[in-house]
Amino acid sequence: MAHYDERHLTVQWNDSLDAVVMEWHEFAEGSPYREGLEAGLELAQRKGASNWLADLREMGTVAEADQEWSNEEWFPRALDSSLSNMAIVQPESVVADMSVENIMQEVGDGALTSKYFDDRAEAKSWLKEQTALV
Repeated sequence: MAHYDERHLTVQWNDSLDAVVMEWHEFAEGSPYREGLEAGLELAQRKGASNWLADLREMGTVAEADQEWSNEEWFPRALDSSLSNMAIVQPESVVADMSVENIMQEVGDGALTSKYFDDRAEAKSWLKEQTALV
């Protein structure tokens, strides 16, 4: 059962990956974008998740205001949570991919290890490997 299920995004829990799984279905900005990320973070905090899988293939470009919000508001709280690994299935759009990379560059390397993938199965395998290392 989905934790959050809207037209633009589905957020679910995956026990075998110890992960929040976000699957974007279309472009979203402002409140819908932020509500979806908030729902994912709330689930991660409630479950004590160590992993996050973001399937961004159909996400679309992240608006500049949402990029700023992600970096200034959301990521500091995500980095303060139990999350340690983030697998990102890259957007199909080059422009959308650039907006995601802008966000992730601001986060930098630290408490959260992130890795980019073209394929969701590879992202899941990597998260399973990370969980096995703990």
